[in-house]
Amino acid sequence: MKKLGYLVFGLGVLLVLPVAQPAVNASRITASILALAGVPQGRNTINGTVFNESHRPVADAYVELLDDYNSTLGRSKTDGSGHFTFNGLIDGRYKVKVVPYGTDYLEQTQDVVLASGSAIAGSGSARENVDFYLKVNERASYGPFAVGPRVVFVQDVPPAARKLYEDGVGFLKAKKEKEGFESLKKSLELFPNYYSALDRLGAEYAIRGTTDRSYLEAGLILLTKAVEVNPRGLHSLFGLGWTQYQLGLNAEAIESLTQATTVYGKSPDAYLWLGKALKRAAMQDRAEAAFKRANELSNGKGADIHWEMAGLYRDQKRYKEAADELELFLKNESKAADAEKIKALIKQLRDKAAQAPKG
Repeated sequence: MKKLGYLVFGLGVLLVLPVAQPAVNASRITASILALAGVPQGRNTINGTVFNESHRPVADAYVELLDDYNSTLGRSKTDGSGHFTFNGLIDGRYKVKVVPYGTDYLEQTQDVVLASGSAIAGSGSARENVDFYLKVNERASYGPFAVGPRVVFVQDVPPAARKLYEDGVGFLKAKKEKEGFESLKKSLELFPNYYSALDRLGAEYAIRGTTDRSYLEAGLILLTKAVEVNPRGLHSLFGLGWTQYQLGLNAEAIESLTQATTVYGKSPDAYLWLGKALKRAAMQDRAEAAFKRANELSNGKGADIHWEMAGLYRDQKRYKEAADELELFLKNESKAADAEKIKALIKQLRDKAAQAPKG
């Protein structure tokens, strides 16, 4: 294996994070756009402003307009002052949801009722203002592999190394990737066993490795070192197992992910990926147990879990159970790109289940 320093300090090419799927690139959803979406037109308006916790406007935040059945009617982005507007709406109940892709803020939704108060349909108008004050997702500062609570690992860290680490995390939160990586590397130059820096830089490299294997390899080395320094570091153990899985090191992934579930037994993600590694190793019974535990911990709301269970059952010719899991997948993944194909597959599986010999 290449030396830690070679990969930590020698990578020169930085990846760009995938861009969130674009919505409408304008600050307003006009009546004509809503008409194309099949939304009845009226004279009502919903507008508002999106703020952060410091009451400063948030620009370029995605905002969605939904009906009372949670179907998306339109999408917009806030302008430079944090404003958004939806025009041409009829009376009724709506939901406005802020979806702050690419930030550390949590989604937020508000209900809105529009009632023009006019006895003559279409002759009146109503304008409702809804402002949002977004809250920070506390786990976002923990890094890409935050799958449970963070436990502070006490080390006597040189102040200069700590400052560089804190600066690096701050740069990453501000989407300044190059500066963030450089600060984290420098913190490790000063203190090579700095657990938090090993964990964060290793995770940041690994998560970018889906398009460049060298990043996975660098992440593997850093996260391996992090686990050596702190064998009970949940995020490092999960990140290491995830990275090993991506690199095809399946036996090692099972070991790391099993250890992660031992350290913290309430992470749906850890059990999901353990199940995937066990399934790849043809350990079907253990894989099913891991998926079921993940499903239990997610309260049945993990679409990926249902997808994996469906595949497992299909491979075992348990067609009815596979169809049931795919239906749960669609229920939890309302915007599935291949929904019609999945529905057709569900029908095929149910047909096979009906044709299977009884007993």
